[in-house]
Parts: sequence; C-alpha cells; structure tokens
Amino acid sequence: MILKAIEMQGFKSFPEKTTLNFGKGITAVVGPNGSGKSNISDAVRWVLGEQSSKSLRGSKMEDVIFDGTKVRKAHGFASVTLRLDNSDRSIPSVDEDEIAVTRRFYRSGESEYKINGNSVRLRDINELFMDTGLGRDGYSMVSQGKIAEMISGKGKECREMLEEACGISAYRYRRNDSIRKLSQAEDNLVRLRDILAELESRIGPLKTQSEKAQKFLVLSEERKGLEIGLWLYNIDKLKADIRKQEDSIAIATAHYDRVQNELSDIDKKIESSYEEAQNITVKIEEIRQNISDAEETASTYDSQCAVFQNSIEHNKSTIERILGDKDYSKQNRAQLQKEIDTEENLIAQIKQIAKEKRAELEKVKKDLEEKSHEGASLDELTAKLTAEISAFTSKLADCRVNESTARSSMDEIRSRMQSIDSLIKQREESLKIFEAEKEKKKLELEKVTEEITALSNTADGIALRLETRNQKADKLKRGLDGKLFELQHLLSKRKMLEDLEKNMDGYSGSVKTVVKEGAKGALSGIIGTVSKIISMEQDYTVAIETALGNAVQNIVCKTENDAKNAINYLKRNGAGRATFQPVSSVRAKSFDEKGLEKCEGFVGMANELVSYDKEYDEIIRSLLGRIAVCEDIDCAIALAKKYSYHFKIVTLDGQIINAGGSMTGGSQSKNAGILSRASEIERLSKKHSALQKETDEMQKSYDELCESISKAEAELDAAKGELLSKQEEKIRLEGEKKLSDEQYLTSKNAFSELQNEKENCTERLSLFEEAFEKASEESRLLSKSIEENEEKLSSLGEKKGELSLEREKITSEISKLSLDLHDADKDLAARTQAMNLLVARLLSHENKDKQLDEEIEEIKEKNAELRSLIEELKEKAAALRKSGSESKEKIVLLQKERTEKEEQSGNLRTLEREKSAERETVGGEKARLEERKETMLLELDETISKLYDEYQLTLREASAQSEKTDDPVGSKRRLGEIKNRIRALGSVNVSAIDEYKEVSERYEFMSSQLSDVERSKDELSKLITDLTGKMANQFREKFALINQYFGETFKELFGGGKAEIVLVDPADVLESEIDIRLQPPGKNVKRLDALSGGEKGLSAIALLFAILKVNPAPFCIFDEVEAALDDANVTRYAQYVRRMTKNTQFILITHRRGTMEEADMLYGITMQEQGVSKLLELKTAELAGKLGVT
Repeated sequence: MILKAIEMQGFKSFPEKTTLNFGKGITAVVGPNGSGKSNISDAVRWVLGEQSSKSLRGSKMEDVIFDGTKVRKAHGFASVTLRLDNSDRSIPSVDEDEIAVTRRFYRSGESEYKINGNSVRLRDINELFMDTGLGRDGYSMVSQGKIAEMISGKGKECREMLEEACGISAYRYRRNDSIRKLSQAEDNLVRLRDILAELESRIGPLKTQSEKAQKFLVLSEERKGLEIGLWLYNIDKLKADIRKQEDSIAIATAHYDRVQNELSDIDKKIESSYEEAQNITVKIEEIRQNISDAEETASTYDSQCAVFQNSIEHNKSTIERILGDKDYSKQNRAQLQKEIDTEENLIAQIKQIAKEKRAELEKVKKDLEEKSHEGASLDELTAKLTAEISAFTSKLADCRVNESTARSSMDEIRSRMQSIDSLIKQREESLKIFEAEKEKKKLELEKVTEEITALSNTADGIALRLETRNQKADKLKRGLDGKLFELQHLLSKRKMLEDLEKNMDGYSGSVKTVVKEGAKGALSGIIGTVSKIISMEQDYTVAIETALGNAVQNIVCKTENDAKNAINYLKRNGAGRATFQPVSSVRAKSFDEKGLEKCEGFVGMANELVSYDKEYDEIIRSLLGRIAVCEDIDCAIALAKKYSYHFKIVTLDGQIINAGGSMTGGSQSKNAGILSRASEIERLSKKHSALQKETDEMQKSYDELCESISKAEAELDAAKGELLSKQEEKIRLEGEKKLSDEQYLTSKNAFSELQNEKENCTERLSLFEEAFEKASEESRLLSKSIEENEEKLSSLGEKKGELSLEREKITSEISKLSLDLHDADKDLAARTQAMNLLVARLLSHENKDKQLDEEIEEIKEKNAELRSLIEELKEKAAALRKSGSESKEKIVLLQKERTEKEEQSGNLRTLEREKSAERETVGGEKARLEERKETMLLELDETISKLYDEYQLTLREASAQSEKTDDPVGSKRRLGEIKNRIRALGSVNVSAIDEYKEVSERYEFMSSQLSDVERSKDELSKLITDLTGKMANQFREKFALINQYFGETFKELFGGGKAEIVLVDPADVLESEIDIRLQPPGKNVKRLDALSGGEKGLSAIALLFAILKVNPAPFCIFDEVEAALDDANVTRYAQYVRRMTKNTQFILITHRRGTMEEADMLYGITMQEQGVSKLLELKTAELAGKLGVT
C-alpha cells in the first residue's frame, strides 16, 4: 500500500483545491520557512483523526480552516482527502483497489469523516489503520521539532509508539473494550439482583389475588352455562311455535318465492352483463395505454441507438489519435535502440581493451620480477642495489602516471574554462531579456487578479443570495412534500373509510342484503340501520356503540308491514336473520329513576348523548333510554350499587354493568368502529380542506421562490461566465509568468552555476599544476637516483648492464599500460551511464505503447458492446411496434362485443320491471298471513340478542358450547345460588391471573438473564486474560527485535557506539516505562540531556529506522527531522532512507540539500501571496536539467 495523493481545500494556508501526487520511493517537499510545508504533514495527521488542536499548531480546531487574507475571504470549511493504493489488499477490511479517507470540518463545529464516499465515525478511521503504523499512536508521522522528544521523552508517548510498532494496539483496543464490557456486566448484575428482589416481594400477594380471581371465573363460567341453557330452552320452544305458523303461510310463500327467484335471476344477468361491459371497457383502455407506452418506449430506444452510434464514431477518432501517438513513439524507440546498441558495442570494445591491457600489465610485471631475480646469485651489494633500483623504478612509474593524469586534467579544465567564458557572455544577455519579460507578465497578472477578485466578490454575493434562497426553497419543498404526503394519506384514509361505509363493512350479511334491496326499491319502507339515523360527539362513540351492542345493526323501517316483507325476503333467500325497528309500532318504556345527574361520574342517559330526527324518538329511547353512561368503571359500579342494579350502565371506554349486577368488559366488540366511522369521515374531510388550503398557499410561495431562484441563477451564470473568462486569462498569464519566471530563474541559476564552475575550475587547475610540478620533481629525483645506482652496477659486468636496460624498458611499458588502463576505466564509466539513461527512456516508451494498446482494445470492446446494444434496442423497438398493431385489432373486436352486452342489458331491465309489479301483488297477500308470526319472532330475536349482548355468542356458538336445560325450574334456583356466592367474594381483580403469570415469567426470565450475565462475565474475564497473554508475548518478541535493530542502526549512523531500549519493570511488560540508553562512540553518557541536539536527532532517527525494519509503515512523513544534523549526517540519513524505500514510501519535508538530492520527486511550496501557499511540482531529473547539472 502506498499514498497516491493528498487533496486539500481550505486547510490552513491552502485555500484553493490543491493535490499532491506521490509515487514510490522518496518525495521531498521544500520551500522557505513559513511557506506552509509543515501544513502538509498537519493535513495528513488531521485527516487520520488528530483531535488535539495543539498538536496541529493551533489554539482551537477552527484554526485549521483558511482564515482569509486582505484580498481573500475566509473559507467556511476545511477538507482533506488521502488516496491510498490498496491493490495489494494491505487493508483487507476494504475490498477495493483504492481507499479514499476524507475529513471535513465546518466553522459551525460540525465534522464528518468518509471512507470511499461513505460517512463513517472517527472510531472507524482509527480501527482501519490500527497496527499499520498510521494509527493515532503511530510512528509514520514525525512532526517538526518533535524528533528529539522521541528520545528524551519518558513513558507514555514512547510506549504507545512501540506498542503500535509491535502490533498490539488492536489487542489493547479489544482488551480495553472487554474491560469496559466487564464493568457493564457487573453493573447489570447489580441491577438484575435488585429487580429479582423486587419481583420476589410481588409474587406472594399476586398469587393470593390470582386464586380468588380463578374461583370467580369458575362461578362465572357456571352461571354462564346455566343462563345460556335457560335461553336455549326458551329459543327452542319459540322456534316450535313459529314452525306451526310457517306451515300456514307455505302456499302463499311458494308463489312469492317463484317470482322472487325469477327477479333474482334477472338481477344477476343484468349485473353480469353490466360487469362484462365494464370489463371490456377496462381492457380497451389497458390495451390503448399499452400501445402508447410501447410507442414511447420504442422512441426512447431509437434515441438511445443514436446516442450509442455517436459514441462509436467518437471512439473511432480516439483510436486513430492513439495509433498516431504509437507511430511517433515507435520512431523514437527505434532511434533509442540504435543509440543503445552503439553504446553497448563501444562498452564491449572498451572492456575488451581494458582486459587485454590488464593481462599485458600483469605479464610485464611478471617479466620485471623475473628479471630482478636473475641477479640473485650476485653478491650482497648487487642485490641491495637492484632492490633500490626496483623500488625507485616503481615509484617513478607512479609519478609518471600522476604527471600524465595531471597534464590531461589541466588540458580538460582549460578547455572547459574557455567554453564557460563563452556561455557566461550568452547567459548575461539572456538574463536581461528574461528579467524584462518577467516584470511585464507580473504587471499583467496583477491587473487580471484584481479584476478576478472583484468578479469573484460579485459572484460570491449572488451565490450567497442563491444559497439562502435555495435553503428556503428546500425547507419549503420539504414542508410542501410533507403536506402533500399528509394530504395523500388523509385522502387514502378517507377513501378507505368511505369504501367501508359504502360496502357496509362490519355489518352482517342479512343487514347488507336488506339495505341493498331497499336502496334498489325491491323492499319498500327501509330507512336504514340504527347507526345511520344517529350521530354523536367523538367522546361518546365507544360508550354508545357498546350500549347498542348488536342493535347498532338493527334495521329501521316505516311500518310493521315493511318489516314483515323484509323478513320474508330474508327467509326465502336464506340470507340470514335481522332485527327490525318499525317507526309505527316501536314504543319505549319509561325510565323513572331520579337523582342520576347528582351522582359522581354520571355523564348522561345514552339517548340524551346522541342526535337524531324526532320521528325516531321512540326507537332511540327503546334502545338507549334505560342505559346510563358513566366516566369509568368505578363510577359505574358505585352508581349500579346505589340503584340496586335496576338498569344497564356503560362507561366511556366501553365497560358494562348489566341490570342484575353482571359485568362485561375487556376489548371492544366486533361492532366497534361502525358508529365512529361516519364521524371520522367528516373529521377527515374538514381536516383535508384546511390542509389543502395550507398546501395551496405553500405551493404559491414555493413557485414564487423558484422564480426568484431562476433569476438569481441566471445572474450567477452570467457572473461565473465572465469570471471564468478572466480566470482562463489569469491561468494563461500565470502559465506565461511561470514560464518567464522559470526561464529567468533557470538562466540566473545557470549563470551562477557557470560562475561557480569557473571558480571551481580555477581552483582545480591550480591544484593540478601543483600536482604536476610535484610529480615532475619527484620523477627527476627518482631518475637521478636510478642513474647513480646503475653507474654503481655498471662495474658489476656486462650482464648486469643488460639487465638494467631490460628493467628500464619493462618499467616504461608498465607506466604506459597503467595510463591506458586508467583512461579505459573512465571511458567505460561514462559510456555505461549514458547507456543506462537511454535504456530508461526506451522502457518508458515501451510502457507507454503497452498502455496505448490496452486503451485501443478497451475502446474496441466498448464499440462492440455499443453495436450489440444498438441491434438489441432496434429489435426491441420493432417488436414493440408490431405488438401495437396487433393490439389495435383487438380493440375493434372488443368494442363490438361491448355493444352486444349493452343491448342484452336493456332487454333484461324491461323484463325486470314486469316481474317487480307481479311480486308486489303477491307480497301484499303474503304479508297479511305473516302478521301473526311477528310477535313470536320478536321475542325470539330478543332472546338471541341477550346471548350476544351478555356473552357475544351467536345461537350456533351457544348451542355448541352449552346444552339446553331439561329442568328449567332447578336451573333457575341454582343460578340464584351462584349469583349469591359471586357477591360474597367481594372485590375481584381478574387481571391478577395474567399479572401473576407475567410476574412469574419475568422472574424466571430475569433469573436466566442473571445466569447469562454471570456466564458472560466469566467469558470476558477469560478473554481479557488471553488477550493480556498474547499482548505480552508479542510485545516481548517484537520489543527484542526493535532493540536489536536499534543497536545495529545506531552503530551504522554513528559509526560505532551502543544504544538500547530497556523495560524499567521487566515483570510488567504491558505497563512498564521504557528507558532509552545511548552511548555515542568515544563518549560515556549518563543523562540523555547531555547529548547535543544533533545526537538526539540522529538517535531518534535510528530508533525510527529500527521500528520500520520490524513493522514497516506503508508511508512515512518526516517533517525536518534532520534539521539538527550536519551535512555529513544528513547525507548518511538520506542514503539510509533510500535503503528503506523497498517496504516504505517516504515524504520528507526538508530544506537540506543532501535530502533533496536523494529524492525521486520534489514539491516546492512558496508563498507569493501573503498567507496563501502555492505548489510547484518538479521531477529531480527535470530540475537537474534546468539547472544545467549533468
């Protein structure tokens, strides 16, 4: 993993969006003091979660936001993004090739973190980089001036850094989290034990109440069985009497039924014809809609095809451009290969010559040695003279080589000095031209900058206005959307209630049938259900609905004859049973109880709490006139006792005290909601109207605001257009000025370099002249010594003279061969360097060709995909249009079929009118026969109603649950006894049964929870112990490695000495303080404070390198860590950094030349405008070229 880029905007002295791209190796950031170099390391530290404003060299976190200058306004936020290459999955938790970590801070104090665009917490950032060296306690970033504190600092800071290096930060994080959970578990144990103690105190009393309630339920169940048995006995008796009456009217009914059946068949046919016609219409509309949708989709496909075809043409032109780039690259590559081949041939020739010269030199030296040994048999004087001559000869050869080398170097230097004089003259003229051009561009740029500032202020003002209006519009839009959603919700709810009301949802099937037939006119005199003729306030709805019970579905009709006709209709059609309330015959019983209004909690009589038409007064009083309404169950019980349970009482929440003392309560009955539905519909309608008015006003305001936003956007676009034009002009002028500055700077630097080089050449020439004179003098003296010794040896004979001549010849050959070999080595080094540069350029071209080929293939694949999509879309469009043609033919056939159904429906309605007249005639006769049966049916209905009112049972359900009594007298006696026993129980808390069960279950649950928490506590304790062991073992192992590498690195950097890190308390490796012991070479240091600043800095650097050897960080940012070092140690430090680049990427903020020279890339930070940092990127090789350094 490496750091690919840093993006900053509004951070400290970088107001504009600034991007620094990094590659592998070393990147140096240079610039004058105060230019903003260290803000780059602060940005990285900040985005990785630094929370201390002091560590970021500020007093508060808001200081990281650009605070403005005299000509620039302050920014509202600071944003920094790190882009990391994760293609090697160094961070496996993020399965992507690139990780982008972003932090943004606003002046309002709000802060946000993101990973690859997704919002995350600070904790997620810390966990992501834990144990990578980049964490909060990491060692990858060393701030300016903090390097020495790594050595002199005690304990916590040094230990946190070493723990990160040893890879136990994650373990410590998990252990601390487990310790926190353990503490929570202990708190939970205390809380659970308190809850269990409280539950134990409640279980006893609840058990007693539960047993009493169970006795009550047993007696109530027996009472229920007896009452139902007596009612079933009465129902059977009434049914037998009714059957006798039904036999008498069977003949009249048969005729009526036949006519009614015929009418029903006609109705079904009419309804069927109508539904079929409607279905055909719906199908026609669906087909037409499908045709329209298909045509629209086909048109969309055509547009997409055109867009794709345009993309293909664009891609073709791109391929042509890339091929042109490849041809140009190929030509350059061929030329480079030719130059490389030439250099390789020359290198091979030079190597061969050097090899031959060395072999010849060895051979000649060997010959010289052999000649020297030939005179070994001579006397002691000859041996001594020969040795002296040999030594003088060897020295003479070295002197002649030095003399030749000095002469050659002097010639080269004199030639170079002549070239330098010529170049200096040229540079002086160029420098004057570039300086004039530089001043001109500076003035032009200042003028454009002023214009841009003015336009920017104008645009910012408009943008601020626009932003304010947009915020208002967004807020208004959200409110409007909320209102529209609420409107839609109200409409949906009202429509649902209206549909329920229209379909009579909740009513029995018999009631629906009668009301439906009454609406059609098939049954005369049907007014509607009781629920339709009354209304009430919302607070009384539940009470009235409970008071009415099943009677809420009673059907109100005009006369008894209307009721009889409806009952006969239900019977003939097997449509169930219904209760009718004829206006003409229903009479209410009087209610004479006095003083009710003075009783606590009394609300009113039920009939007084509803509104209705006066003609229904008797019906409403008969149903509700003897039912009182109270506020709650306590008031109802008190009222019932006071009036000896003579009448029925209901509460506002629907509980019942029946006449006689029985109680009914719990959740609402199945009829609940029928009465409240109509009032709810009315309430929703009023609310909808008010809400619609508010929505219309908001919509008007929103439209006006949108119009003003459009005007402001137009103004902003115009201002931005003019600003963009000026900015483009500024960019052009900045480019020209930058080029002019670079030309001037390059020319000036080159001029200075030439002058320096001339001075250097002069010094070197003087040195070589001295060396040449010294070598010449030594050669003269050595030659004289050799001549003197040879004269002495001449007397030793002719053989010694010959040997002397041969040695002189061999010596001359050795001198010549040594000089030739020296020249060959110099040529070989120069040729090798030239060839390496050519090979690097060739590899660059080959990589570029490969990239271009890949790009061409990628474009061709895209074109193939686009052609495939075009064909597919064309086929889809053709299929859709074909389907549309076929659908139009279906519409013609369906229209014909609908016309036939409408004609059939008209004929059936004529027949229906004829049969209806016949049915009315027959029905009148049948009604007179059924009058005698009416009284018995009414009594039967009242008995069945008791079943539902008291126990919410239908007749079938009651028959299935209980048997009718065979001894009605005995059953009545037993029923009285049971009621007396229930009264004797007194107050009964029926809910105690469920409450006791709930408390018992909760007690058991809490007991199991207590066990779980205790088990969890044990597991956490074990986990903490395991983690502690792992941390200690890993820390010991890695600490020993770091200590070893620290000592080795210290020796390498200092050239000797000793260094070690020691645990103050070895028994407590996880909490012990760490002591650093240093001993530079030649010193005996007892206190670290005695070390110089440079020694402290170099020692800290040694510790950093030792850590990086054990646990390499993906990248390191060192901020002037070598500031206290001398030049020699700076060079050594930079070279050591180079050795570490195999596993770590380095970003070095520096102003030392030795560090810069080792960098692969340089970033320059300048502050041409006060308070604003600017970035200049330059490759090291480019910089060398511009400075004229070879």
